[in-house]
Amino acid sequence: MFRIKLTIRNSVFLQLLVISGLIIFNYNVGRQYDQDLSEVEKTVDLVESNGTYSLKIVFYTNLIMQGKEENRSKLNEAIDTYANNLRIIKLGGKNPENGAYIAPTPAELINGYLQPLENIWTRFYENANLIANKKIVLADGSLNPEVKDAHNYLLLNNTKLLDKNYALVKGYLDYFDTKQARRDLVLAVIFFINIALVILMWIYIVYNVVRPISKLNEIDAIINEGNYERNIEYTRDDELGKVARSINTLFQSLRNSTNFILAIGEGKLETHYQGVASIKSDRLGTALIEMRDKMGQVAESDRQRNWASEGLAKFAEIFRTYNQSEDFNYIIISNLVKYIEANQGGLFIVADQEQAESHLELVAAYAFEKRKYLTRKIEKGEGLIGEVYREGSTIYMTEIPESYVHITSGLGGANPRSLLLVPLKLNDVVYGVVELASFKPFEPYQVEFVEKLGESIASTFASVKNSVQTQKLLKESLQLSEQMRAQEEEMRQNLEELMATQEEVQRKNALIEEQKRELEKSLEEEQRRIVELLAERNNLLLKLEDLQGNMNDLEMENRSLRANMEKTLS
Repeated sequence: MFRIKLTIRNSVFLQLLVISGLIIFNYNVGRQYDQDLSEVEKTVDLVESNGTYSLKIVFYTNLIMQGKEENRSKLNEAIDTYANNLRIIKLGGKNPENGAYIAPTPAELINGYLQPLENIWTRFYENANLIANKKIVLADGSLNPEVKDAHNYLLLNNTKLLDKNYALVKGYLDYFDTKQARRDLVLAVIFFINIALVILMWIYIVYNVVRPISKLNEIDAIINEGNYERNIEYTRDDELGKVARSINTLFQSLRNSTNFILAIGEGKLETHYQGVASIKSDRLGTALIEMRDKMGQVAESDRQRNWASEGLAKFAEIFRTYNQSEDFNYIIISNLVKYIEANQGGLFIVADQEQAESHLELVAAYAFEKRKYLTRKIEKGEGLIGEVYREGSTIYMTEIPESYVHITSGLGGANPRSLLLVPLKLNDVVYGVVELASFKPFEPYQVEFVEKLGESIASTFASVKNSVQTQKLLKESLQLSEQMRAQEEEMRQNLEELMATQEEVQRKNALIEEQKRELEKSLEEEQRRIVELLAERNNLLLKLEDLQGNMNDLEMENRSLRANMEKTLS
């Protein structure tokens, strides 16, 4: 015989499962009851509707017997509707009026209620159909006896049909009451079973969960004291035993974490974390290890940042101290190779930068702790160095062809493992290129340092170039000043001559002004004389006109005298 040992979780789960099953069963019972009630209500409505249609059948047959033949179609419709509804009540289906589903009639209601109704309806249906389809009046004008008998049957049996409809309704209601009483009994039993199970579950939880948990109160004391060297003494092999073992494991993890944190606080960043379980599941240990690694990364970042800052400060001092030295270029490349622990290096400076065909010239080289006296000229775009000069961007290579030293580098010696080419660029202007080679790879922070230093070197070269340009401009300015002084003396002499000429012109202008005034005076006198002559001329003209008038008068007088003389002579 097998004995099943249930854990606390499984037993509680089983109890909850039973209660849940009972609740679901109770819900389904109630739901089924509601569904049965709804179906009974729908069936009862349909049965009552059939009672109405039976009355309509009798009503339409009365109208037809009175000679109103137009009601035959309504009678046929009422007959068909009643027959279809009765079929749906028996076999189930959708109500044609509202589309509601009607359940089939239960077996216990068929023999006692539905079958007697069908028996009466069969004869009722035959007589109603006979009235609907036969002629009421025969050819001799007499009433059709067959139709008359059918009508009498309908009148006599309509009450029986209604009684059977009512009996079917009552049967459905009794059927529903029986099911309701059975459902109430089932719900009452389920209710008491639920109460009993809740009580049993509570008793089980008190004896198997609450009391054992009270034994774990030591956890509060240990946490309050902060003394994680203690362990929880709990020997039961259940969930609470697992909890106790987990708490002891947690305390062990806290002890390990505390020791690890103390070691990290002392600066021992290489300390290993002694976890009690898999490092992937120990989130605290994982977080502490990540903290140690990040602290190491921060320390390494600080070291790299300090190394770069010290290097920039060192080279700033070199720029300030040796910028006028003839070995300035060699001092730069030699110190750079030593500072980044490279093996060889070269410094290329742009020559004829203002010209369209500018090129690079190797001005200093340093390899394997020795100065190299090399001469090299590289055109723009030629090799890697020319490419850096043209593009103005850094090139870092770790896979270098065997022939590179002999073809491109110009430094001689063994073939390096890594090569760094950095443009000396300032404000998008390239002043040169620095080439560094090493037997070990350059770190990213070293590359960044050389790029920043390249800007400083370019700035220094730009300052030197500007200084030379300034001296050149100063010399040209002095020469221009001498030329301007000579031109100024010449202009002074020209100015004196111009002033003398201007005085002569002014004297001649004064003479001309005097002659102009005399001429204007003569013109005024001439104008006055002309005015006087014009006045005299006008006077003469007036006198001439007077004289002309006198002559005209004399002419007229002469003509008059001549006429008189002619008259006298005649």
